[in-house]
Amino acid sequence: MSKKIILRLHEKRRIIDALTILICLEIIGLIPLNFLQISISNPVLLVFILLISWFIAASNTKLYKDRISNKYVEEIVIVLNTLVIQFILIAAFLFIYNKKIYLPISFLVCFQILFGFVQLLVKYIIRKKIHYDYLHDSSMLQKLLIVGSAESTQKLNQTIKANFFYGYNCIGYLSEEDRKLADVNYLGNPDELAEVLKKHEIEKVIVALPSLSESLIRYFLETCDNHGIKTFIVPNYYQFTSTSFEINQIGLIPVINLRALPLDKSENKFLKRAFDIIFSSLFLLLIGSWLFPILAILIKLNSKGPVFFKQERWGINNKKMNCYKFRTMYHQKAGENEFVQATKNDPRVTSLGKWLRSLSIDETPQFWNVLIDNMSVVGPRPHVTPQNLEYSEKIESYLLRHQVKPGLTGWAQVNGARGETPDIEHMQTRVNYDLYYVHQWNFWLDIQIVLQTILNVFKADKHAY
Repeated sequence: MSKKIILRLHEKRRIIDALTILICLEIIGLIPLNFLQISISNPVLLVFILLISWFIAASNTKLYKDRISNKYVEEIVIVLNTLVIQFILIAAFLFIYNKKIYLPISFLVCFQILFGFVQLLVKYIIRKKIHYDYLHDSSMLQKLLIVGSAESTQKLNQTIKANFFYGYNCIGYLSEEDRKLADVNYLGNPDELAEVLKKHEIEKVIVALPSLSESLIRYFLETCDNHGIKTFIVPNYYQFTSTSFEINQIGLIPVINLRALPLDKSENKFLKRAFDIIFSSLFLLLIGSWLFPILAILIKLNSKGPVFFKQERWGINNKKMNCYKFRTMYHQKAGENEFVQATKNDPRVTSLGKWLRSLSIDETPQFWNVLIDNMSVVGPRPHVTPQNLEYSEKIESYLLRHQVKPGLTGWAQVNGARGETPDIEHMQTRVNYDLYYVHQWNFWLDIQIVLQTILNVFKADKHAY
């Protein structure tokens, strides 16, 4: 299948979904089971109900926003969210018109399961083909120009190269001085933007300067608009992930709250806590009840010492708490408990401990921390006291990550920022991810992180040691 056809299929997702609905209806109709039988005088009405409810739900969840550069797990979560809303819409419609239409719940559930599966399969195939083309054919990539400091340019270019599925190819950068960056061509000063756009075939421009005046922003926007090129502005490269604000008004005067957090709202706190209680209870009852005793025996047989390891860490609002883990290192005597980060091939880790850490099973006792409300299933990972004291002085806004409860897994962990932090740059990256989560939280982001964590466990995360 040609590359152009694949891209057109991606662009015509609404048509594909409409055809998928019709195909799934036909398949369900061929299954000779009584509980799938429906009673409706006009089959066209059923198709209309399914199509309208789906597209209304999709509009609400922004399903058709281009997510080809996002993780597939995020797309799964959005599709599931859309299916839930569609189910509610159809149920409401049937409640109102129940005398004219008989549509059993069993039929609707089977249809949604089949439709959801087929849709996710089609989306997966199309995105994998596009990603394959991005990787093997540079002509498929959008040509990108960066206007910014050498440091911001280098980090942006590294991100683009590491995540080829974004579909970008950085052809060069504009900056006040040429720092001779590897893999990025220096094309001149920012005020030469118009000349550079004339000489080079560029499709998008990212402006990532440390400071931007109103006149400078207007210059970049107008110059790019004159050449029909889209412009993206990054006001502050290091702090854009932690920015969150809410605009209110006092009379006609706009007032900006720079620290508005989603989890400040009581309904969001209730939803997150309800999920924590249900998820942790199910895990402890269905898995922990038989897994924990087995692991306790294996740990005792493998090395001397207690089964559990207890460590002081900081929770919400910098409150100290005891965090529980299965012991994965040889037991240390009193006076030998100074904090030292685990490293790759750490001699302190037992043979069983290596396996437990590689699958993150050693963290599972923290479901008890979740149940007693010290932690959440998803949130910034809690750090030990020495780390908090050190990095609160070295990293700006570090302690803002403690405005929510810490979690067993988090946005940083599923994005690869986990394990050892050998320098401040690694910790800065982790904090940036944590602050993004704190400021951009929503329930479906938690679901996405949980699903991604499960996938990472099966893939054996290389940073888990």
